[in-house]
Order: sequence, then C-alpha cells, then structure tokens
Amino acid sequence: MDVPTAPGALPLIGHGAELWFRPMDFVAGMNELGPLVRFRPGLHPSYLVTDPGLLHHLLVTGARDFVKGRLTDTAGPQIGVSLVMDMSFEGLTPFAAHRRHRRAIQPAFHPERLAARTALVARVTRHRLAHWRPGLRLRLEKELLALSNEVNALVFCGEPAAAVAGALAGVQRNLTPGLYWRSVAPRWTDSLPVPGTGGFLRARDRLRAAIRAALHERRTDPRRDDGDVLSALARARYADDDSGLDDEQIVHEFVFYLIAAAHGIGDILPWVFHELAAHPDVERRLHDELDTVLAGEDVTAEHLPHLVYTRRVLSEALRLYPPVWLLARRALEAVDLGGVLLPAGTELVFSAYGMHRHPRHHTDPLRFDPDRWLPERAALLPRCAYVPFGAGPRKCIGDRLSLHQMLTVVATVATHWRLRAVPGSHPHPSARVFLSPRCVEMLCAPRVSRR
Repeated sequence: MDVPTAPGALPLIGHGAELWFRPMDFVAGMNELGPLVRFRPGLHPSYLVTDPGLLHHLLVTGARDFVKGRLTDTAGPQIGVSLVMDMSFEGLTPFAAHRRHRRAIQPAFHPERLAARTALVARVTRHRLAHWRPGLRLRLEKELLALSNEVNALVFCGEPAAAVAGALAGVQRNLTPGLYWRSVAPRWTDSLPVPGTGGFLRARDRLRAAIRAALHERRTDPRRDDGDVLSALARARYADDDSGLDDEQIVHEFVFYLIAAAHGIGDILPWVFHELAAHPDVERRLHDELDTVLAGEDVTAEHLPHLVYTRRVLSEALRLYPPVWLLARRALEAVDLGGVLLPAGTELVFSAYGMHRHPRHHTDPLRFDPDRWLPERAALLPRCAYVPFGAGPRKCIGDRLSLHQMLTVVATVATHWRLRAVPGSHPHPSARVFLSPRCVEMLCAPRVSRR
C-alpha cells in the first residue's frame, strides 16, 4: 500500500501550523487521502490512521506492539505518570505493566459504585438549577463546566469538595498553555519555555494539595468509604504481591482523572442542548421519554437503563464532538500495518473527530441523527469506526462513569428546562487538549411535564 503525504508542510515546523490553527479541518481532511497518511508535526514524520480496520489493529489486536506516543509523553512531566500513560514496573513489559495497574484500579470504577452516586449527581445538578430563572442568558459551556467540576470533586474525592472543585477550575483555566502547546510543538522546541506554563503548574500544585488533604482523611480513617473513587483507591491492591498504591501515585492518578472527567458534562452536554434546540423533533422525543420514564420523579440509577433515546442523543453528540479528539501510539518494534512496514519508534496518530466524520462509514456524517444508533443501524458500523472512549485494553476506564453522569444531568436539566439559542450566537468547537465548545449562549425557558 502506498502511503500518501498530507499537503501543506512547512520547513522546520512541518504541519505544526495546521495542527495549531486548523486542527479539526486538517485531521478530517485526511480521510480522503487514504487509510494511512504521512504528515510531519515538526522534522520527523508521523502517520494518521483513518481506517477503522487499521485502528482496530492499533488499539486492540496489536495493542501489545505499541505504547502511548508523544501526545501522552509531553503530559507526564506536567501532571505525573498515571494509568493513561505507560506505567513502569520492574521486569514487566509496558503492556503487562499497564494491565497490572489497571486491574488494581478497576474496582474503584465498578458499576455498582457508579450507580450509587447517581443521586449525588442529580442533587448537585438540582442545586445549580435553583439559580436559573426564566429568560436567564447562560454561557452554557461555562455553566456546565462549573457543574462538572463540582460533580467530579464529589464523585472522585467525596466530602468536603469545595477545595478540590476550586483547584480543578484553576487547572482548567490554564490547561492549554500547560499541556497542549507543548504536545503539538515540534520536538526541537522541547527545551524552550512555553508562555503561560507557570500558571498551570501553580494551579496543578493547588489541586495536588487538595487531593492530598482528602487522601489524608482516608488514611486516618481506613474504614471510611463514601462511595467515592478515592475511598476505593486508598484500599486498592496489586493482585500479584498485595501491595497498595502509594500516596503520590494516587495523587498523580487523581490529577488526570479529574481533568479528564470534567469534559463529559463540561464539553459534551453544551452540544447536546445546542442540538436539541436546533432539532425540535429530537427534543420532543427526548422530553416524551423523560416524562414517561421519570413520571415526575427525580432521576435515579434505576431510571438510567430505560432512557434509551436519551442515550442515543448522547451517543450522537459524542460522535460529532468527541472531547478526546486526538491520541497517539508509538511502535515498540517494526510492525506491519495494512501492508506498510513501519520501523520501531514510528509515531502513529488517530483522531476520533476525523474517524467519526468519515463519510465512508457514517452516512451523512455532519447530520445530527440519534437514530443512527438504533441497534440494527449501529451493528453495520465497522469496529473502531466509533471510538469516543478509545478501544481495547487501554479504553478509558471512566467511560461508564462519564455516561452515567451525562445521562443524569441531561435528564435532570431537560425535565425542568428548555434551552434556546441566543439569536446571532455562533457556538463552535475548539480543539486543544480536549475538543471543547466555545460561545454556546442559551436562554432558559421553564418546562412543564406533559404527564
């Protein structure tokens, strides 16, 4: 197979300008070039995978042959090595090290623990909605990111949550200079200072301090378990030697968990309500389902499996606006990928944003259509044509947690409010560390259940 090269490379920086100024158009535009496309984020080539079959090999069947790539490497020194990166244990391969660590952590994300937190998520959401008024003009992405920080501080660290939520908000404000600029800059710039990094590091240290304080309470009272992730991780054990995670490793885990978790409610739900306002038929069907399933009650864990259409709406928003829009892998040894022999050390990149908009696999890809997730239609998709949470042994450990939270918040908000776009507003996605919404301005209108 011949590998095409993306056009538009510049001396020294290669396609770095494309990744900086028009990243979404750049990755989606490579769909038409071929299943594997060569590009240069600097002096050295990388390869973008645009074919679901090749991506399935990269993430699932050939996962042992790859480690996380440069996009993750640059985050390690900034936030600490955690599950999302390449763990290191003496005598273990990267794949085996990741598996050992994940198995120790997995019980903290058990479905029963997640279900038990549904009432908490609903309560925090209702508390925030108490400040809404008819006609109130919201910057919805800011409102929901603030809600997400509150929810995840409680879900992950338990009470009291104010210090963790406040510190997390500071990290969010400094995320782009702290992580993204370094990740897309050419390697020869690694030794150069990045403007704004200091603000991120100070915010990160405040978050670490808040997590340490919460962890200290768990260590002081080992029997305490509020159902939060921290309580479970404080008791986590490695199966092979019954050792636990040390405090600094838990802090590193939580810095990443909290940063990543905020972008379910904070980045996806603004688009959900934007699309509902733009598609009255979809909104009506969602409201009908909520009225039928909830019947005027507050949402509980028992309701969530019955919110079938609401889940399809979320799936469609995740297709069009996946927060984790770009990830990478690095070949440990020479590998054959679709008939192309790639040497050890080759950097491979995949974009959920680009894959989800590939017209060969998603009919009318720019159309918001929740019914494309009807079981009989979804079954026709190739494996790895839809990867909002990744796939394979490194699939996001918090995927169920995120879906639980998003369903709960959507059900709680849409039961009481309809949100309408502000005339003349122009919401748009911004691709940096995460794919985040910008300028989602909406007006609050109270809603009365039809039941």
